[in-house]
Amino acid sequence: MGLDMEGKRTTRRQLLAAGLGLGATVAAMPLLAACGGGDSEGGSGDGGSSADATQGTSGTPGTSGDSGSEGEPKYGGKLTMSLADRDVTSFDPIIPTDNMSIWTMVLIYDQLVRNAPDGQSVEPGLAETWEVSDDGLTYTFNLREATFHDGSPVTAEDAVYSLLRAVQEEDSQWGWIYQGVDTVEATDERTVTVKMSHTWAPFLADVALFSSSIIPKKLHEERGPALFDSPVGSGPFQFVSWEKNTSIKLKKWENYWDPERPYLDELEFLVLTDANTRMLKFQAGELDIATDVPFSQLEALEANPNYTILTDGAARFDYIGMNHTRKPFDDKLVRQAINYAIDKEAIIQSVLFGYGEMANTMLPKMLYHADHVEGYPYNLEKAKELMASSSAPDGFTAELIISSGDPVAQQVAQLVQSQLAEIGGTINIRLVEPGSATDDIRALNYDWSKSYYTTDIIDPDELVTFGMVSDGGTKAVWTGYKNEEVDRLAREAAAETDPARREEMYHRIQELTTEDAPVILLYYPTGRTAVQKYIHGFRILPTGNYRLWDVWRSE
Repeated sequence: MGLDMEGKRTTRRQLLAAGLGLGATVAAMPLLAACGGGDSEGGSGDGGSSADATQGTSGTPGTSGDSGSEGEPKYGGKLTMSLADRDVTSFDPIIPTDNMSIWTMVLIYDQLVRNAPDGQSVEPGLAETWEVSDDGLTYTFNLREATFHDGSPVTAEDAVYSLLRAVQEEDSQWGWIYQGVDTVEATDERTVTVKMSHTWAPFLADVALFSSSIIPKKLHEERGPALFDSPVGSGPFQFVSWEKNTSIKLKKWENYWDPERPYLDELEFLVLTDANTRMLKFQAGELDIATDVPFSQLEALEANPNYTILTDGAARFDYIGMNHTRKPFDDKLVRQAINYAIDKEAIIQSVLFGYGEMANTMLPKMLYHADHVEGYPYNLEKAKELMASSSAPDGFTAELIISSGDPVAQQVAQLVQSQLAEIGGTINIRLVEPGSATDDIRALNYDWSKSYYTTDIIDPDELVTFGMVSDGGTKAVWTGYKNEEVDRLAREAAAETDPARREEMYHRIQELTTEDAPVILLYYPTGRTAVQKYIHGFRILPTGNYRLWDVWRSE
């Protein structure tokens, strides 16, 4: 997801205290982003066939990018790729919320099912097959034969242990996503049975989440947290080393359950937060794949025949969070006026070089996105009228927190500052080190914060609960926003199994939240990844993670 929480933890007890129970879902946070971080032009997821992860939901999420796979795949070689935002924070599947950790963990660990390349379904993982009861309350997963990186066999007990950690462990960041889980049992050595307390449409999608990764029970009981200093999974790649703030190295797991994967022998992730350094290394051939290409360099790179530039419709939403516990941002008229006063198209053209789309709702372009909602196109006269009728006719002052070393966010902030002056807004920009404002934001001790969020699963429940629901554990992405109808519809939509009815409810949620304008809706940016021409099979899923076991090199 793009929830760049900078390693800060919310305990399960805190989530329960917030009224979360076992469920909701995560996706973003100011200066934290749902599995992501700040903008990054400088620094800033039946044996063999895929199955619908939401029990028959329909829709078209953001498209995935693909570097192509011409010719017969070759085995061997090394892939070097950049991590743009920052270093990994943890290899414990239930702890991280940052993309860097997530992208590496899904290579080391397996889940029972995983996101399929089409971005709309799940496919077999450690579970070779699975069945869902007619009433939707019992899920039975049949495990394939697989081996952990220490040579021990993967058993149903390992799967049960791992899933219960995600659901019940006090330190789990993700227990709230497994809404409705009642019991998890090992029926026999290769069968896991999950019983639900009520129907929960996103459950298979939730099982594909990185926090559902299977770890060896015996090793974790012996080593405790130290296990994650040198993580052991059953995934396609085995952990080799982690030099903090420098690199992570993995190697092919020779006993992987898929005899045809992976193709590559080695992976190395370089932590390169500076965009210029990142792109210089890519152009010098020191990087095979560079993430978060600066918008300003895309046109030139696209013209180079040696590179494949993937500009995909990533399921990401950029926004400025407003603290509703501080006046006048508790006033819907003020928030609407602010949204109308900001020229999003001008920002997209001048800062993103046209690589983006104005956000019309708080849900990015994914399943059940409401295209019919207009959003807030630039309308200065309308903004002035709303301000005149609001509780702050003479204007307002706000401090806007921006992550330092992030040129895109800084440029956006400067344009917002200039444009809002037209309606009496005085915006003071404060640059902070990544993560340094996290506690203040969570405590609602701030005015405004620039952030973004992305999705980790193919179902909208995650982002709706995280970003728009008042009792989802984040106070609606740490804004303090509350709309009881939105809260009710979110619960009902997740429990509903009829796709058409779910779509109606998620569309209504977006209509309500856009009308309420809990945040400043900015844009859905285009994903930008540069790939050397000799790299094949690389694709970006709408959920943002990478299937590097499918990647091979022709030279």
